[in-house]
Amino acid sequence: MRIALLATSALVSVGLAAPAMAQDANDDGISEIVVTAQKKEESLQKAGIAIDAVTGGDLAQAGILKADDLNKAVPAITISNGGGSATSIFLRGIGNFTNSSYNDPAVTPSYDGVVMGRAAGAFSAAFFDLQRVEVLKGPQGILYGRNATGGAVNVIPVRPQLGQDSGGVSFTFGNYNTIGLDAYANVATSENSALRLGVTRQSHDGYNRDGTDDLDRTGLRAQFLIKPSDTVSIRLAADYTKIKGRGAGGSYIGAFLPGPTGFTFISASGLDSSEGLGTVAANAFRTSQIGAPGFGFLQGMNTEPVADYTYWGVHAEVTVETGIGTLTVLPAYRVSDGSSYFNGPAFNTAYTDENDKQFSLETRLAGKAGMLDYVVGGFYFNEKINATGQYNQEFVLPIQHYEHKTESWAAFGQLTAHVGDKFRLIGGARYTHDNKSIDGIINNFITFCGGIPPVTPPASFGVGCAAPGGLPRYPNFTSTTQTINWLVANGWIPAGSTDQANLQVFPVLTGAGLILKTYNPVVDSGTYSRTTWKVSAEYDVAPDSMVYATVETGYRAGGFQLAEGRPSYKPEYITAYSLGSKNRFLDNKVQLNIEAFWWKYRDQQITYFTVDTSGTLINSNENAGKLTVKGFDIDLIVKPTHGTTLSAKVQYLDSKYDNLHLITAPPRNNIACPFTLTGAMSGGAPVMDFNCSGMPGLFSPKWTINLGAEQVVPVTGSLELVGAVNTSWRAKQWGGFEYLAFEQIPSYWLTDLNLTLRDADNGWSIGGFVHNLEGDRRIARPQASPIGFATANYTAPRTYGIRISADF
Repeated sequence: MRIALLATSALVSVGLAAPAMAQDANDDGISEIVVTAQKKEESLQKAGIAIDAVTGGDLAQAGILKADDLNKAVPAITISNGGGSATSIFLRGIGNFTNSSYNDPAVTPSYDGVVMGRAAGAFSAAFFDLQRVEVLKGPQGILYGRNATGGAVNVIPVRPQLGQDSGGVSFTFGNYNTIGLDAYANVATSENSALRLGVTRQSHDGYNRDGTDDLDRTGLRAQFLIKPSDTVSIRLAADYTKIKGRGAGGSYIGAFLPGPTGFTFISASGLDSSEGLGTVAANAFRTSQIGAPGFGFLQGMNTEPVADYTYWGVHAEVTVETGIGTLTVLPAYRVSDGSSYFNGPAFNTAYTDENDKQFSLETRLAGKAGMLDYVVGGFYFNEKINATGQYNQEFVLPIQHYEHKTESWAAFGQLTAHVGDKFRLIGGARYTHDNKSIDGIINNFITFCGGIPPVTPPASFGVGCAAPGGLPRYPNFTSTTQTINWLVANGWIPAGSTDQANLQVFPVLTGAGLILKTYNPVVDSGTYSRTTWKVSAEYDVAPDSMVYATVETGYRAGGFQLAEGRPSYKPEYITAYSLGSKNRFLDNKVQLNIEAFWWKYRDQQITYFTVDTSGTLINSNENAGKLTVKGFDIDLIVKPTHGTTLSAKVQYLDSKYDNLHLITAPPRNNIACPFTLTGAMSGGAPVMDFNCSGMPGLFSPKWTINLGAEQVVPVTGSLELVGAVNTSWRAKQWGGFEYLAFEQIPSYWLTDLNLTLRDADNGWSIGGFVHNLEGDRRIARPQASPIGFATANYTAPRTYGIRISADF
């Protein structure tokens, strides 16, 4: 059926299934796209690296407004938000859940050449007035350095154009009250200077019935370029993004009830993927369940989700042509500031307030010396994070305050030796030195049914823990003193109880249990260093065909966290082998790119819910995994006629953990892997070692297929009709380290349709679109809630609308 749809539509995939292609309506062949992934301008087809690039025009046509939507254009990538400002990136199964801001991403995000410490700062901004987005697959340990074990994503805006006065505007209207406005202006301020301004306003109602999964974003961008001489160029840039609304949301799939023989799954009957967590129906399901370790019935959500984030930055790019090469200096300063209340994964309710500041400076020199091309440089990065957070689980209230600092510097170089006209050898190395510190504290208020360890169901009902008024449910406090005063004022603990700088235990005056207040300050610092390297060879088989082979290593620094007994974690490492070929045939009408890869990943930093030495639930970063990823990628574009382009992209991925051990203790032991007892105790419960070795890596579908077609039909004069259909298939994949049944994302198809009437000479167009023709909401990120729920965030439902654009 889908193949028939592609064939009978006679359409092309310029943007989705073939994101690396830019099409010129006056060119009968496949046009080139220029990338800067290797810190120099070069044709995508001449870059001997694994890279996908999506042009700004393709992004707009595909309706890719934000980073999460890149999944449609780049099969290898998965980007998700599970709540708050935490954005998680996986590339070919390599990545991590950045639930806390002191967890560095495994895939490095960059904006306009500036490496970002946090993914949210780069990926919460709107995609507007962009030149392209580049996705580099595999470790980028030489030219990108820190934290690029899985790859890198570069978001590149259109730069000011000298000698050009131009502008453009685009309006989008659609269901869910979608309204979009993108506009830009390029002004030639003199013969050798230009100003470019961009603005965006994007909004739509929530896809969920509780109003979550909405969009309320405003963005501004300004760039000024001046070339005082033929050898000097100075570009100054600033950007601003404001995010409001309800933010990301999820829905209940079910719940797990702990018992003496394990966990019983209870389906959230009648709740679909668009219910949300805060509706009357969702709260009715929630209040029918009991929560650990108080084992009383839970309450409805006490606070509506709300997001309020501001991201802004300033940077400059100075290039000077010298006698020994091109000198580039890139200083940058960025700020992320904001707060949010959110319910995922079934918290009631979590709150974060965070301020991140980073300064970076990159200096590099690129040039030629005889048979050698070289890039040498240095990089400095300084980041400071101040954060307050609480993650209310009703019977558990974690409160954390911390300041986290990172200072990193690196020296790098890469040489390309032109051994002959067709053969090149590339070698590079980078030395990175990271200095990290944390000064913070995490306190947990934990209500236990009966005592420590808790009395579990069904015996807990006899203790009175599930009776009305039996045990307290915590409000959303961010202060321990405030929490204890509330407990005293409401008669839950003895009068006169005060907050002390140590561990405390309070009897619940109803006689139904105990309250433990943990005290865990973490003041620590340390350094991490590593030399990463790359060796590659390229050979031009023909003028438009090349083969390449590469071995490259990557490193992500260790760090510190607010976790009792686990204040630090070690670095992770990857060694990647790739063999590829890039080709153009038949007078530029066929493009075939093939890559085979084999990655070895060790000491992987995995974030999951576990317990500390006192039995307290913590979200900890652990060096738990050793992973092997292997497969191949085939990218085919065919342009049989001037107006027709067909494309197919196939990725095969075999991702498997050679070693993966998750450590926890009851009642937080809902993990679907075999276990052994370690002999240790945690909070009175036996510590369990779950062996998940042999399981697949996360977000690693074995097969991914993108198919697309586009047809340009002349109407009259300069008018032409452009139709496009793009469909993709993802095999089943895992989305959670617990490997519970609901965390396996089923296979699915996703199809988008576009039809546009455009005037090629006068620069206007009007078109209609349907995204997610099937209408199903697929699981984007399943989450095993620490209080026993199975929840998930979902992709967008079917959306449709019109888009009107004009350039002048």
